[in-house]
Amino acid sequence: MSSFEQALRLAGLMPSSVVPDGKIRRCRTEAKPTKRNGWYVLHPDGRGSWGDWTTGSGEALGHWKDETASTREVDPAVQARLAAQRDAERSRRIDAMRSARRFWDQAKPLARLHPYIGRKGLAALGCAGLREHDGHLVVPVWHGDKLISIQTIHPDGTKRFWPGAPVKAGAFVMDRPGAALTCVCEGLATGLAIYQCVRHARVIVAFDAGNLAPVVDRIRPSGSVVVVADNDHGTQARRGVNPGIEKATNAAELIGAGVAWPEGVEGTDIADMLKELGPQGAKRIERLILAKAKYVMRAPVS
Repeated sequence: MSSFEQALRLAGLMPSSVVPDGKIRRCRTEAKPTKRNGWYVLHPDGRGSWGDWTTGSGEALGHWKDETASTREVDPAVQARLAAQRDAERSRRIDAMRSARRFWDQAKPLARLHPYIGRKGLAALGCAGLREHDGHLVVPVWHGDKLISIQTIHPDGTKRFWPGAPVKAGAFVMDRPGAALTCVCEGLATGLAIYQCVRHARVIVAFDAGNLAPVVDRIRPSGSVVVVADNDHGTQARRGVNPGIEKATNAAELIGAGVAWPEGVEGTDIADMLKELGPQGAKRIERLILAKAKYVMRAPVS
């Protein structure tokens, strides 16, 4: 066991492995061994840091340095290769984002209800920020005011992100004037269902469970906030874990928000719940979400 891994374990982190590649990697913690709230980063030159997302901050709680690093030379060829890889990856991401933006510019505003949305039993409310291209629904992935990727949805429900373009911390936001509640969820259909059922909510779509925490950490919504999870009860029955609820809970804990999920239905998300219950289900969904919301203080300006 390396000295850095020992330092992590002394700090209460439980990494399955330690990779010295300069990337932030999540891991379990002794406090919450079933979740991956801990993180670490170890650079090739022997510098390392770690932290715990449950503190509500991404700031490092500890730092480490390989004391032997100053007495040995870092192989220039290794450093050059790593730098070249980083530059190549960055160039590919930039090219992919530019390509996604060109596709977005070619897409047209929705002139009718897209078949995918209709099949989900949803209305057009909340669709103003969407577009269509060659029969595909086009959903923008925004990082602030920058379009970083797009998601295309075929009428049969097949979903694709733009190849090579980043999605992490990107979101699609359905805003509304005077919103008294912020809901964060996974997919577009879920977001539309929430937006159409909860009349005073703005909705942030994170696209998948793994992106909930990065989105919440970037946007830091305040006021009444609830993370609306997919209830992966089928996965729980097979494997004993519910990734939708688990990742939503992790994201909510970053800021102290509430967590809600559909119950008593065969489907896994709020869109499924609304379709199963019919029009009368909107009130039930609204009550469910409002009951789980928690008040989040606005983060201080640093």
